Amino acid sequence: MPKAEPSTGHVQMKHHIVFWVALSILIIGCRDRAPRTPPDEGPARRIITFSPALTDIAFEIGLGDKVVGVTDFCSLPEGVERPRLGDAQNFSSEALLNAAPDLIVTQSRPERFAGVRDIAPEVRVERIVIEELEHVPTAAETLARLTGRPGLAEPHIGEFHNRLRAVLSMVEGLSRPRVLFVMGTDRPVVAGQGSFIADMIEVAGGVNAGADIPGRQRWNDTHIDHIFAARPDVIVCQSLTGDPDEARDYWLAWDQLPAAEAGRVFVVTDPSWSIPTLDLASKAERLAEMVHPELAGAEAAARPARLRTLWRARLVRLLAAAVVGAALAAGGAALQGLLRNPLAEPYILGISSGAGVGVLLGLGAAGGGLLPQWLGLPGLAFVGAMAACAVVYGVAQHRGRLDPYSLILSGVIVNAFNGAIMLTIFLYVEPYVIADYVSWGMGSIPDVVSHPLLIACAACVLAGWLMLLVRSSALNTLGLGDEVAVSAGVAVQRLRVEVFVFVGLMTAAAVAIAGPIGFLGLIVPHICRLAVGPDHRRLIFVSGIAGAMLLTGAEMLCRTAGPLIGVSRIPVGVLTALSGGPFFIVLLRRRFRGARI
Repeated sequence: MPKAEPSTGHVQMKHHIVFWVALSILIIGCRDRAPRTPPDEGPARRIITFSPALTDIAFEIGLGDKVVGVTDFCSLPEGVERPRLGDAQNFSSEALLNAAPDLIVTQSRPERFAGVRDIAPEVRVERIVIEELEHVPTAAETLARLTGRPGLAEPHIGEFHNRLRAVLSMVEGLSRPRVLFVMGTDRPVVAGQGSFIADMIEVAGGVNAGADIPGRQRWNDTHIDHIFAARPDVIVCQSLTGDPDEARDYWLAWDQLPAAEAGRVFVVTDPSWSIPTLDLASKAERLAEMVHPELAGAEAAARPARLRTLWRARLVRLLAAAVVGAALAAGGAALQGLLRNPLAEPYILGISSGAGVGVLLGLGAAGGGLLPQWLGLPGLAFVGAMAACAVVYGVAQHRGRLDPYSLILSGVIVNAFNGAIMLTIFLYVEPYVIADYVSWGMGSIPDVVSHPLLIACAACVLAGWLMLLVRSSALNTLGLGDEVAVSAGVAVQRLRVEVFVFVGLMTAAAVAIAGPIGFLGLIVPHICRLAVGPDHRRLIFVSGIAGAMLLTGAEMLCRTAGPLIGVSRIPVGVLTALSGGPFFIVLLRRRFRGARI
């Protein structure tokens, strides 16, 4: 048959479709090619200084009247108020634009302000990098130029250079001791090469000992072993939490550390030491007096009566690692037996993250003097762990039975919720203190564990471990099924509550010491089950011992292997997560295939 010709209506419909598609493409293309209003290159009249350093410099050179917005963490002269608009990681483009700025200056990448540019292309965003000492006067000059007043910064820059030259003249011909600038104590962060602090040390007549500590950043997390290897003659510690005398005593107590032996330990509490501004010239003068006490007649600090040797600190740290490992491994073995789920462990079920929320609150309470650290950390951690247990247990339980898949899913939900709470807490933490919180959050054992804290946590772990061993026979019976356990006289609901409480207590103690360390309670019980069988009377005991040994070895490995990958220290929680993640996936896949684990 001959092929039918298309009707006239169909042809007209096709023409209409082609016409409207072409018109739409033309309109969109024209809109995309429409020139945007170019940014105003004239002098800025209204500035948002989105960096504490840039805010300080703007007020130092007399541009405070042009500043219409600052970050939440900027310091302002007494009696001066400006809108607080967030910080470099968390801000609203609409809030920034409500201040009607001509210019936003920042130390962050300009791409962070893409939302501002999309809404108001006429607002300029300028990045001013301040990493080294020589960048400070350049930043002042740039700010003055952007406001159309280039001469405004010249006298301030001149005074900055004159004061630095005066410091160089003061220390000329003097010996150059090794100086370490460190933030914090038991989880220290040191100033490395390429930082403005390293430049200040050179100006003050010293040698930056932080350059010899492994790490590729300008500020590097480290630990006491590397600090001993750097052998600083002078330690300058910036302490922004707690008592400055406590920080001084911490460093003076280290036996055979050259700076401690000579009493050359100084503590500064002003946050501006870590903010690069024109005031660094006066701080260089103060630093020169610390490095060369003969310039100001400074006396050596008295050493505390109680000294701290490196080997003793290592022993206590490894003991703390053993306590944490035993708690998590024995708790994981008990949860797997209680829930008859090979994927159960404190980290996956959200118990660790619940304890973590409590620890962060405990750190805040200890910093405010409301509770002693040895009591506040494990106490509030236990409250958080119990809250997480209650939510997980309540969600996964249906008619007296625990669904294994609902259990894992509820653990994921609780972990996500607790993570959001911890991030919210971070929003209220000063940026100079947050590094200590982040180090804890990655799961790391500090250089020095407080003896009262270690004793309290070890007592909690030992008590929980013993109670789990007492109830191990009931866990064996429960493994045969709820009906069999009930007929054998086991109070199933009571047993579940007791085990959750004991595991929560042990997990809280572990998190209070080392932060959330994941997957140890998953890996160790499975390995031990292959060695001693499923009898919980042996399994819980052996898992605790093996967990203690494994985490102790992992802690030693992390501190030794860090320099091999260009860092000073690998948090032990990172190692356990990298090892446990694939292990969890393998177990999950085998469970889906119906294999026995």
